[in-house]
Amino acid sequence: MRVLYEISSTIAGRRYYKTDNKDWLLWKASMIRLYKIMPVRDGINEWGHVQKGLLAPLKISGVEITEVDLPRAPIKEINSAYHVGLVAMLQVEEAIKAEKAGYDAVVLGCLDEPGVSEAKEALTIPVVGEAEASMHHASLVGRKFSFVGGSPESKGVLEDLAKKYGLFHKLASVRKISASPLDFASQKSGLLERLLTVGRQAIEEDGADSLIGYGGIEGIEHLRRELGVPVISPVQASVLMAEALVRSNLSHSKLAYPTPSDLNQIKELQIKYE
Repeated sequence: MRVLYEISSTIAGRRYYKTDNKDWLLWKASMIRLYKIMPVRDGINEWGHVQKGLLAPLKISGVEITEVDLPRAPIKEINSAYHVGLVAMLQVEEAIKAEKAGYDAVVLGCLDEPGVSEAKEALTIPVVGEAEASMHHASLVGRKFSFVGGSPESKGVLEDLAKKYGLFHKLASVRKISASPLDFASQKSGLLERLLTVGRQAIEEDGADSLIGYGGIEGIEHLRRELGVPVISPVQASVLMAEALVRSNLSHSKLAYPTPSDLNQIKELQIKYE
């Protein structure tokens, strides 16, 4: 499923404009087009309203966000390393399609980052994961950050990602609650107060001075109001990071993420056996 966050005419996922105004055409040619993937089945149906609330404050003229989910994914939520492995290459394949379609950057969904490093090897346009973007945002506004919310099974995944990105020394804690991702998608009753409890524990007991939240904009804003510290939304952080990279004409280094020498051959085999 696909959702387009921008005022435009769409036909089969592509934009078409009818105008004789050269300035308008020039403006459209310079539009930043971001492709945002939710790496689960029925993601738009389950998370669409939550994503819309998070993306609404980011809307500016000249930025278009196309959001899709993965109909072929075998799961509807991710809360473990096992789940990450199940959907990683499906997300990479979707990212490859986005680059081929002419998008400027890809935002890979899920805080546990399925397929992010693999996509950076396969693509040349910017690829941004939620955990990496969130941790860098948190590092800009504080000295120590904590993850709050999400299911307990993924605690180790986030700790491993912090080590991978060289930010483990800034990680105060990972404070989870007994709730599934779909509980957050449905905005289950009582979640806000439980988030507030673990957020306060992260600050008072673990030494965090900024937090990386989870779920919708209501929870993020609730934590900001009640705790008085910066609270980062992973969705917002990753989208803003992707936009900034495009505006700066930057992408990941191919010295760090070299393209596999047999990538084209693999793509041809995939097409052959689909």
